[in-house]
Amino acid sequence: MDLTNQSRRIKMNRIAFIVLAVLQLRVSLAACDTADYSNSSPVELLQAYIQINTTTYNDLSEAVEFWKKLAVLADVPVNVYEIVEGFPIVVLKWAGADSSQHSIMLNSHMDVVPAALEDGWTYDPFSGHIDENNVMYGRGTQDMKSVSIQYYTALRRLKENNVTLLRDVYMTLMPDEEVGAEAGMIPFLESEEFAAMNVGIELDEGTSFPLPVIAVFYQDKVVWQIKVDCHGVSAHGSTFPATNETATGKCRNVMNKFFEFRDEQYELAKVAPPNDAGGYTSVNINKINGGTANNVIPSLISLTIDIRLGTTVNEEQMDAKIRQMIAESGSNITFSYILKNPQSPATIVNASNPYWNAVTSAAEELGVQLLATIPPGSTDARHVRNAGYPALGLSPMPNTELLLHAVNERLAMDTFLDGIDLYEKIIDNLANIPADYTAEDGTEYLKVTAR
Repeated sequence: MDLTNQSRRIKMNRIAFIVLAVLQLRVSLAACDTADYSNSSPVELLQAYIQINTTTYNDLSEAVEFWKKLAVLADVPVNVYEIVEGFPIVVLKWAGADSSQHSIMLNSHMDVVPAALEDGWTYDPFSGHIDENNVMYGRGTQDMKSVSIQYYTALRRLKENNVTLLRDVYMTLMPDEEVGAEAGMIPFLESEEFAAMNVGIELDEGTSFPLPVIAVFYQDKVVWQIKVDCHGVSAHGSTFPATNETATGKCRNVMNKFFEFRDEQYELAKVAPPNDAGGYTSVNINKINGGTANNVIPSLISLTIDIRLGTTVNEEQMDAKIRQMIAESGSNITFSYILKNPQSPATIVNASNPYWNAVTSAAEELGVQLLATIPPGSTDARHVRNAGYPALGLSPMPNTELLLHAVNERLAMDTFLDGIDLYEKIIDNLANIPADYTAEDGTEYLKVTAR
């Protein structure tokens, strides 16, 4: 009898615990739904944004709600488009005095690359921890949630200070920049919603820089990614087939060919100026997959190869070279393109481009040095340029170690706050370029690199 009562008490305690846990979860979710950012500083907003885990392919609904709330606080309209299901695109609009003029598009992306504490992070990568030196750690502090908050804060300041903007300004937040933009920027550029924005110039992400200058990207390197499948004999691990008959042997041959080409390009990279990575093609073998058991020779080994073409590379010749290297590596080797973006033109960065003049004059007024740069990587801006619109990539992070995609990605809060001042002036200048002072056709400010 006593044992039965004790069992009942244990059971009741367990039920009570579960009910309490559910109630606490509901309270927590309700608090999240009603989060009030009205008195948050820019640093607190960045910290809250970092704490939303937006790793690529994660559910972005919490990030979308975050931006909806900030739009309400700024008293500006916000729209969310899902051209591809599960990949929301968020657009906030700051209306200018004359919507017939070409608008300013301030683009950033919500998604970030994976990060985990066990990778070696000093602090949880989604905590937004601020250390004793006022440095915030977290995935997205450099790439590129900081820029999103800088855009927003600068626009809020302009509005609160009753600064009149001639041109409309849009903040766009993309869902999948880190994996090629096939559900985000690429289809968005073909949408009626984008056409209605009447864009004249797009600003996008830049990079941190270890010197007292801010890099401004005017062209990106094109991204090609290929998957190579090497098929070979499969047998017991104790057998001893010829190396070139095995999947691993054939993949070794493929790797040797690509590493030989990589070594040639690496020599060019060693002498390239820090602001021009366009003179060489980078090659990295980023994934090797295959095998089923420790004692079975695999019939298939796959390689994933990431290639960033130099800006003067002939695409047809490069495609032919890839095919030749694979063909020379052995029989029964196939490959396919994961990504094969076309080369994008360069945005003109001289006095003939009024958008460039607006950006550089803002920097001069604040005593900031800019450096026109072709980066080793690529951003959503390449798709914008390919669509016929000038684009500049700018992340105000001078004197900052390059930690995009790295463990312990971090940003000094003083640098972050200084960047808001720069964006405030840049946006003011861009949005108040005099009426009809910019070309109707944005391709006038683009230059196709000879190749």
